[in-house]
Amino acid sequence: MRVKMKPRYRGGTPLSRREFVDQPWLCGMLTLRTIEGRLQLGLWESVPGYATGQLGLLWRPELAACAFDTISFAGVERVGGRWCYQVWYCEAHSLPGPLSLQLLQNAAEMNHDPS
Repeated sequence: MRVKMKPRYRGGTPLSRREFVDQPWLCGMLTLRTIEGRLQLGLWESVPGYATGQLGLLWRPELAACAFDTISFAGVERVGGRWCYQVWYCEAHSLPGPLSLQLLQNAAEMNHDPS
């Protein structure tokens, strides 16, 4: 799925509203894969595996919020050799109505217990 994405954290620290709004959008293809038994959500310029196309990787992703054409995913990312909490705010314009409703229903049914 093609999306526009902005991260909500930098190095595990929440961005201020101004920092979040002022950062540029990252635009690419969102993919979900299983690697060595763990889920990986990737944002790619074009296709997964393209050498310079990786815009971000989110490990152990879960759906944090969903409303019509916006989706937020929470997980961890590797920054400078350490693991940090991250939330990706994504806009996917023109999602079909049934898909938007299904994503919203899936988010409501998820177990959000951090354990």
